[in-house]
Amino acid sequence: MWGAQASNESTSSQPDSSICKSCVPSPAPDEVLVELKYSGLCHSDIHAWKEGHEGTGIVTAIGSEVEDIKVGDHVGVQWVNKTCGVCEADKRADFLACSQAQMTGFSVDGTFGTCCVIQARHAVRIPKEYPLDTVAPIICAGTTCFRAVEETEVAECDILAVVGPASGIGSLACQYAKAHGCRVLAISTGGEGQILYKDNLRVDFYVDYHTSQDIVTEVRKLTVGGPDAAIMIEGTEALLEDTTQYVRPRGSIVVVGKPPGKTGGLDMSNLLLRMGQIKSSPYGGSREQIEKAIDIFIKNKFYQPSHVISLDELPQMLQAVHQEYPENHSHRPSSRYESSLLGQATVKIPSFSENTRSEETFPKPTFYQESFNISTYIAYRLEELGIRDFLAVPGDTNLVLLDNLLKNPNLRMIGCCNELNAGYAADGYARTSPANIAVLIVPYVVGALSALNAVAGACSQNIKIIVLSGCPTTGMLSSRKFLHHAPSATNREQALDAYQGVTAASIRLQSAETAVQALDDAISKCLASSLPIFIEVPNDIAGAACSPPSPFEISKTITQTRRNEEAVNAITGAWNKSEKPVLLFGSLARRLLPAHDIEALADRLCCAVFCQPDGRCISESHPQYCGQLWNGLTNPEGEKVFMNSDLWLVVGANWCDFHGIFTSIDEAKSRMISIGKDWVELPDETCFQGIGFAAVVRQLTQSSMEPKHKSVPRPKPTLGAKPPQTEDLEAPLTLEHAMYGIQNILRSDDTMLCDAGEAWFLANHIRLPPGTDCQIQMPYCSIGWALPAGLGAQLARSRGRSIILIGDGGFQMTAQEVSTIVRQHLNPIIIIFNNLGYKIETTVHDGPYNYIANWNYSQLAASLSASPHASSHNPYATKKQEYMESNPSLFTLQVKTQRDLEAALKRAYDEHDKLAFLELCIQPDDLSQEVRRLGKAFAQKNAE
Repeated sequence: MWGAQASNESTSSQPDSSICKSCVPSPAPDEVLVELKYSGLCHSDIHAWKEGHEGTGIVTAIGSEVEDIKVGDHVGVQWVNKTCGVCEADKRADFLACSQAQMTGFSVDGTFGTCCVIQARHAVRIPKEYPLDTVAPIICAGTTCFRAVEETEVAECDILAVVGPASGIGSLACQYAKAHGCRVLAISTGGEGQILYKDNLRVDFYVDYHTSQDIVTEVRKLTVGGPDAAIMIEGTEALLEDTTQYVRPRGSIVVVGKPPGKTGGLDMSNLLLRMGQIKSSPYGGSREQIEKAIDIFIKNKFYQPSHVISLDELPQMLQAVHQEYPENHSHRPSSRYESSLLGQATVKIPSFSENTRSEETFPKPTFYQESFNISTYIAYRLEELGIRDFLAVPGDTNLVLLDNLLKNPNLRMIGCCNELNAGYAADGYARTSPANIAVLIVPYVVGALSALNAVAGACSQNIKIIVLSGCPTTGMLSSRKFLHHAPSATNREQALDAYQGVTAASIRLQSAETAVQALDDAISKCLASSLPIFIEVPNDIAGAACSPPSPFEISKTITQTRRNEEAVNAITGAWNKSEKPVLLFGSLARRLLPAHDIEALADRLCCAVFCQPDGRCISESHPQYCGQLWNGLTNPEGEKVFMNSDLWLVVGANWCDFHGIFTSIDEAKSRMISIGKDWVELPDETCFQGIGFAAVVRQLTQSSMEPKHKSVPRPKPTLGAKPPQTEDLEAPLTLEHAMYGIQNILRSDDTMLCDAGEAWFLANHIRLPPGTDCQIQMPYCSIGWALPAGLGAQLARSRGRSIILIGDGGFQMTAQEVSTIVRQHLNPIIIIFNNLGYKIETTVHDGPYNYIANWNYSQLAASLSASPHASSHNPYATKKQEYMESNPSLFTLQVKTQRDLEAALKRAYDEHDKLAFLELCIQPDDLSQEVRRLGKAFAQKNAE
């Protein structure tokens, strides 16, 4: 079996939490395979269902007969896993009575493993905007409480008593009762009971059963005759007997948790005389009942003090819960069991795969030659760095270099339409490649300067690009001739000078003897600084012989270990003094930290976690994640939490005027710990220079920093695009429709690339599934970037698709690269928002310059795949390349209505091996409020 092994033995309270990674189960025709992310913790997990039965995750495979669930959907796994579908019990939805029923965590694999299968008809469909960690306990515990309220048959304004100690189950029962319209009486005990029920939930009535002298009289007096019904969460037999006396005549008592011991001595005469009844609450429910319970929970923003534990902690936790529920209790002791975890605890399931690649470990290339020259030396190094493709525009000065690079069969050349687009593509490639680095080949000066804008943008976000520029021979460079491509007879260094300000190194190889060392030094600077480099390779040096390459060793930047320790100690001291601190990740964190270090820091601190819009680097299903932070523009609920905190731990932020347009970053420094690329600054302005960024973060995960649970709001901020209000499928398409539709087609391993403008704000409303990435170019924001960057990202990823969001204005700047996407048979989804101009500019200052020619974008894309008029036009093409060029794999659609959008996105999802080119016709006045606010703010700044 996969993950924790199911067992019929009910004596053990500890599951085998080992993770098997060799045998992923295959779904049957009517089943779905779910990669689990979270599992709730339930009382029954210490008995028969000890392998977990309330999990949430993502569908990774579906059976051939499944129609209403697709790969990438979010689902819940409930305890009813499979039924026959034909018996009478099954037909009346009494699934537990089905003789062939299979139960999750009992007779089939449970939710404490990494994957499991479930019959599609029993899989709970979860909207992607609902947080998976929050929903997990609702699948069993929450639904049980929801159904318990229904079983009482209370009406709106009736009084419903919830009886038992402070617990997650009790909290949920009270809130479902309030959502039903009831007045709630909580009967509990102790300080925890008062805090939970009176302070946090604000129930209508509260009685402490431990301190009450006469609980029956007190309840009747407080409620003027007693509650109309009661739900018994946990308690003693005496508490249950008391309940039978104070519930109104004909009232119901629904028992969720059985009192310990036997209840044979319970006096039922009073209840019978009052024509009351005692019912047992059904555990869990049907798919539809669970989905309804989840919707009520989310839409009413239930309070949920969640506890997230790791799978490794589960055996110890179950043992503790088991000890809190011994088999026999005396009848009159306090019934305050430490049951708060049940109904609100969530087990975090480890991912099947984790990005643990180290930049300092380089695979041995397979490319080898008897004799190397400088260009083949470069080809070897590129393979060693993990590069599979290089972006290129040929010119007479780089042909020798290109010929030699192509001698390495492990490198693929991707020819682009122009150097600027190739630079953007290299940017996208480096962002998403496992190697986190890209290579760009351009001609001398004209090509280099054309690509400069793209490289400057990469520099602004610490993107590693090796730019190799062809160059005339050293003899030509030393002559007095006016060289073509040069701006004047005396200026041969125009490109070198221009790149000086946007690279870690801008060099020209001077001789064959020094070229190898110069190359390796420059590459080391690129890796160490996480910045682009620019290297001019003269034609004669490109073909010059050199010694075979030895294994590459990065020249490490020396950091002082003592300095790192001092910084960590200072950060720890400031952190431990705070009450409700928060953690903010910026774009530098995603560039320089492995994913597991980012998550480890969040797990260690237990506080609310945020990301800057350009720094979305942690799973958005993480239980502490509270959304993107862009003050004054997005996520107002999260912003309130962030601004009300007393300390900000900021890791790798890339502050710019966009981030601080509504908030003064300088004024906020008095409560900010900033960890920069090679420095740390504390709120008192103490600064530590020369630190190692990744080393400091890793040490913080192992430090004595205290967990700060209080900063995580309950409920958490509502994230994700919501379903559109209008249901008219023929109404004109809106941004709201588009946003929600795009959110629902995203899959794990997809990369969403958003061009500067409205696409940024659409992206901030979209909740990313686990494993999905979002890239924006902030602060550089060069419009048109997203299309070629999406090309590069698609080349770099072996799985997933680029989802490119771009406006019509941006598309017109880089449209040529659609032809490269078609030529390479790539399968991104390109979504053009055609709102007839530069609409974000109109919000700053309107004028005739903001309006552009309207293209028929869908027809344009189709025209970029014409068959050649001569069969021998490319003598270097392989048979496969000739076939691909003659048989383009794409479809284009113009989308004007909601119905059009649904059909287009479904086709894009279903035909995932094709380029999907979608032109969304948006009304010119359909602008998000965020764009309007940003434009107004910049207009005011410009007027100052």
